[in-house]
Amino acid sequence: MTRFLSCGELYETIQQKSLEAKEILWVCSPNLGLDAHKIFSQEILKNPPADIRFVFRVDDATVKRGEVNPYEIQYFSEHFNGSSIRTHENFHSNIYIFDQSALITSANMTKTAFENNIEVGVLIEGSEVDEVKSFFNQSLWTHAKTINDLKRYKQAWNIAQKTWKNSNVKRAKPQTAIRDWTNDYTRTWYIGILNRVSSKNERKIKKETNWQPELSLAGDIGYNCFKEIKLGDLAYVIDLSKKRGKIEIELARVFDKSRVETDQGDLHLAYEIKNCYSIERQQFYEMLENSDIKSRSCEKLLDEDQLMQIANTLSSIKRKRKPKR
Repeated sequence: MTRFLSCGELYETIQQKSLEAKEILWVCSPNLGLDAHKIFSQEILKNPPADIRFVFRVDDATVKRGEVNPYEIQYFSEHFNGSSIRTHENFHSNIYIFDQSALITSANMTKTAFENNIEVGVLIEGSEVDEVKSFFNQSLWTHAKTINDLKRYKQAWNIAQKTWKNSNVKRAKPQTAIRDWTNDYTRTWYIGILNRVSSKNERKIKKETNWQPELSLAGDIGYNCFKEIKLGDLAYVIDLSKKRGKIEIELARVFDKSRVETDQGDLHLAYEIKNCYSIERQQFYEMLENSDIKSRSCEKLLDEDQLMQIANTLSSIKRKRKPKR
């Protein structure tokens, strides 16, 4: 059975099919945009299909032109269990396969395509999908290559982003409302910073990574945290370097992590500040005790009870303004 789809129907179909998929999620698209994962149902984070495969056209040129976002590649590899991502330099197909359904469409895997553009597609269901799967495997997947140098691609993306920020490109009025993902499935960490990154080391880290100036840094985080923390995770970042006065707490969104050798350690985290709090020192340590967090613990993945305890404590504290950078 085949069905013609257009505009908002494409997005709603991918939402529903990704929600229902149990065995297969295969996608090929030459383009990959910022937050493209939000095209899928958020339930995919909790119950990902067993076999996840992505094929994009990843090279220096597509990254520098903004056609492929390497941070989105990292997001998929970290969040979708068992996912495999490859690059193919010689295709221009947009195919989304969910178990026994296949969507062949003009829409690249970008929020702009699904939200702003007038896109069309054909949904194929039933035994005819086997032919689509065969094409995906034989013509794309078998000849695609592993993406080996993601760090270099991220550096190139960050450099090019400085140019894009200065361009005045008017976006078309959205035709489809892409629903934002919530924090319901987002993990939250406690990260205590014993020593702030020095200005010299911050310049070195940002030079090697090309992270934007507005991002904040947490330097020398522990190996387990560095290994386990994912892009998009939340974190309560606490400045423990000061021995007197109030404790500063930042509620942050993890942007990236990178290994850069410095005299203050090699494992570093970049994050965006969402909220800032200033808490009395005694109240802070009482909060840690009530949350069963050791006062010298530097990194910890928080459970529901700990999250509730911290949130209840901070809800009674007046927020600070976000620092200007």
